[in-house]
Amino acid sequence: MQGALTVLVIAAAVISRPIEARLWRAGRLSDRTTALLLIERFSVVVGLFAIIDGGAPPLVAGVTLLGLVPAAMFYRFTLDLLHEQSRLRAAAGREKLVQ
Repeated sequence: MQGALTVLVIAAAVISRPIEARLWRAGRLSDRTTALLLIERFSVVVGLFAIIDGGAPPLVAGVTLLGLVPAAMFYRFTLDLLHEQSRLRAAAGREKLVQ
């Protein structure tokens, strides 16, 4: 049972990324939401693996919170990258309209 759940968690983490990217490019997800989805994925997966492995609740909470540290450190960096990509995509769209 643990093997099936592990495969399911990994598949969900891998499959959801391209879907989120398409939604962001279509303008259906904001830059902030996309940044949170990108960087929080690690801590969610770590927490789910700790639960699947049968860890004690304090251990699960501690490992998940520890997984949030990189997310907190890189949130602004990721958000700035997404803002820049949005501006470039908007500028390219305006150039196509002008031509």
